[in-house]
This record gives sequence, structure tokens and C-alpha cells, in this order.
Amino acid sequence: MRASLFAGLLLALPASADLLMLKDGRILDQKPMHRVDGGIEVQYEHGTILVPAEMIHDAVLEEDKQFVPKSDEEKAQTAKGMVRFEGKWITPPQRDQLVAKRVEKHKKSLEQMKARGEWRNRAIVETKWFRFEHTLPDHVFDPYREAMEAYFDAFAKTWKLKVPKQEDRLPVCFYVDEESFHQIGGVPQGVLGYFRFVKPWDLNIFYERLDPALTEDVMFHEANHYLQQLIDQRFAYPHFPGESLAEYYGASAWDPEKKKLTVGLVQEGRLCEVQTDIAGGNRMELSKLVTKEGAYEHYTWGWTLVHFLMNTPAYKDKFVKFFLSLPNAKGVLKESGPAGMTTIKQDDVLTVFMSELGIKDAPALRKLEKEWHDYIDEKLTLVTTTGLEKAAFKAKETGRKLRATRLFKEAIEKGSKNALVYSELAELYRTEGKTSEAIDAMKQALAIDPLSGKFYFDLADALERSDKAEAERLKALAKEIGYDDPWIDLDGDGEKEKPKPGEGEPPRPDGPPKPKDPQ
Repeated sequence: MRASLFAGLLLALPASADLLMLKDGRILDQKPMHRVDGGIEVQYEHGTILVPAEMIHDAVLEEDKQFVPKSDEEKAQTAKGMVRFEGKWITPPQRDQLVAKRVEKHKKSLEQMKARGEWRNRAIVETKWFRFEHTLPDHVFDPYREAMEAYFDAFAKTWKLKVPKQEDRLPVCFYVDEESFHQIGGVPQGVLGYFRFVKPWDLNIFYERLDPALTEDVMFHEANHYLQQLIDQRFAYPHFPGESLAEYYGASAWDPEKKKLTVGLVQEGRLCEVQTDIAGGNRMELSKLVTKEGAYEHYTWGWTLVHFLMNTPAYKDKFVKFFLSLPNAKGVLKESGPAGMTTIKQDDVLTVFMSELGIKDAPALRKLEKEWHDYIDEKLTLVTTTGLEKAAFKAKETGRKLRATRLFKEAIEKGSKNALVYSELAELYRTEGKTSEAIDAMKQALAIDPLSGKFYFDLADALERSDKAEAERLKALAKEIGYDDPWIDLDGDGEKEKPKPGEGEPPRPDGPPKPKDPQ
């Protein structure tokens, strides 16, 4: 379920100094707040919520001005007219000045975020390689900006990119949530992001608060299509290897603390799909994979093939040469591609592939195929907590409920702190009639993210039969907080009619419409 960053939170400017800014970009105000061990309590009409310290980016509370001395040292300092503020003894005027500055800073942040609710008020940030246009809070946006710059440098080094001209610098349109991504961008439902490959180029993505790893994956995948385009702007890379390479680079990770980018990690959600095929006795033939037009397997098996080639010293340079040679490959016919570009057929991709990798005949191709399959079996495993989470989400999405349940449990055993893991597991339990287990899982989800209206609503739904009064209270609390799905109507029968894909936008031959300024 996608989350709306502003659902019920960004209202009027605060009448008091009580302001709470979360790391995921949300701001809470106009509610009584108190500091307690482990975080800050927020008092809603239908319940008190403890916001864990690990969720908090910054906070300013009226009670920070007050201090009740307990120890002898504290009493002595108080007698001198000093006050304790954030671990230091200072004078009351100093304390009031610090609080006033922080309140003013947060008011500006709040006003800025409200203004950015309109696309015409978006922030525009020019960097070395990109032009970002975004509606995110700055502290949420900055790591993505840094990641994209490092990503360009890493790809350019391996694939020998030419420096893009100023007019070819990619606009990256980054929306604060899925709702604005669809409404402002005119993007059909079901699309998580896209690169428009005809000029004027642009990349469009949104921030998924509950699953920021998804945002990063989509950003890296779609940006890779732009980087491929820079290799030769007149050539449209065929589905394989284009999508497969984008999946390979989509499995990159940026460490904002160490300022380090790691590329070519394991796409454990894709690996889950491949392992499902293998369990069903369906191993992909290499020749079939490379020659099949527009195959979905280019995202799954194709990713494993690229991972194998890029991580095997004997093949890496040959594969890079193969990819770079496709726009001007000799001995194959060019044909018309999209938007006036040229391309080649998948059958001809196999011809170039075998030539550049030094594969002379069918037996040699089968030998490479066996090496590739062995690599999948021996080298590609579900090892990280995040990977197990992705694999579980994918298994649930593809209807493998037993596998999804097992993978969610494994992720939890490895220490998952993803609230969606517990929420999705609870949904699986409920479909199995395991109401008690579903209630426990939803409580765990709320322990991680106690400010999700959706989670309270789901818990209320699970409690409907056993504790109707509590269920009604939780539904009221969910409404008060704001539901995380823009298509849910808590005042009506529970669900609004979702817009049809592309509704309100005429079809365009060159991909989804470019975001526009609402007037």
C-alpha cells in the first residue's frame, strides 16, 4: 500500500511551539506532545501514540522551556538561575532564543512543504549531471541526489559515457508521494516510474515513505535507461540486454553515511521468481532468453545472466564490449526503432552476443549456459534482510502465499524493521483465518510505525469480531491520523473509485505525458 506523505498532517501553521519532524519527511503539529523515555508521546483525541526516537528527525516542544530539578546538582544550578536544555546548563534567555530560532526554522520548513504540494512551487536543484525538480523535504531528497550523482560516475567509468551536453542533462521529476505522481504527472495506475526516451527527456519517480528501498530501486533502474541512451542517442537498445542491464544496475545501494555506492547487488525479488521457475522444472535456455522479443524473463533470468557475466572475470570485458558494440554491430540488419531511432532484432542480438563473447557454435553456447545455471544455483542466494523482504513481497504478489509467509518470517528472524513486512504478513494470516496471529503482526507493524492510519484501520478490521469497541476507536484514530491510501474513504463505505489508467490524458505516442504546472 502506498503512503501519502501529507495525509492529515500538514494543516495550519502551529499555534504553539510543539513541532515534530520525522525522518521520513512528515511533520506533526497542533497536538499536545511530551518527551518520555524512548521518544515523544503525541496526544490525539482517540488515543496517545508513542513516536519512537529512531523515527524522529527533530522536535521543538513547549515543555522544553520547563525544567523540574531533581538531583542536588540540578537544584544548585536552578538556584543560580540556570536551566537545563538539551544536556547543557544555560540561562533562560539563551534557552528562549534557541527555542525561538528552532521554531522559526521549523515554521519555514512547514511552509516550504505546504507550498511544494503544488508542482509549480517545486524545488529545482541543478547538479553536475542532473536537473532535479522535486516536492520532497530537503532532508529526504538530499541522499537521493547524492546517490544519483555517484551512480552516474560509476556507470560512466565502466561504459565510457560521453559527457552530456547541457541540453541533454536529465530532468529528474521526483514527487512526494504516489498520488501526486499520478495526478500531476498524468501517469497511469500501476506505473512506479519511467524514463521518457524521446526528447525532451525526463525521469519521473515518487517517494515511497513505507518502502524507500523501492524508490531507490526504481530510480536506479529507470535512470539506467537514460545512461544507456547516452551511449548512442540514435540507437534503441533491444529489450535484452537493455532491461536486464537496467535490473543489474537497479540493484545498487547508496550509503549516505559513508557516501559509498555499491552496484550489482543481488536482486533478491527477481531471484525469488527465478527460483520459483526452477522449482517448477523450468530452466531458461540461453538462446531462447536472448532471442525472445519483449520477454518478461529479461527482467528475471536476464538479470541473472548479466550478473553472471559482469561478475565472472573471463566474461566481464567481453560482455561490456558486446553491449557497446550493438549500436554499430556489423553483419546484422538495422531496422526502424521508436522515435526515429534504429534498433536490431533479438535474433541478431544473439549473433552479436556469440561473436563478441567468442562463442563459435551451439555446443559452446550450451557450455556457457551450464556455467550460467551453475552460477545461479551456487552463487545467487537470499542472504540479506532486505533481500528476504523483497523476495517475500514478490512471492506474495505472484500468489505464492506459503513461500511469502515463510520468507516474511525469515526476514523477521533476521531482524527486519520494515513495518510493511508485518503488515503484509498480517494480511496473509487473515486470509488463512489466523486472526490472532494477524492481530499480533499488526501490533508489531504499529510498534515500528505508530503513525500509519492504514495500520490502525487494518488492526481495527482484525478486531471487529472480538472487540468491537476497540475496533471503532482504532478506526476513529486512523481517520484522525490520516489514512495512507489516497483512494480510501473513511467517511463512506471504505473505498473510493480509483481513476482509470491514463484518465484525463490523451494517449501519447512518445510515452507518458510530461509533468506540467497545475494552474
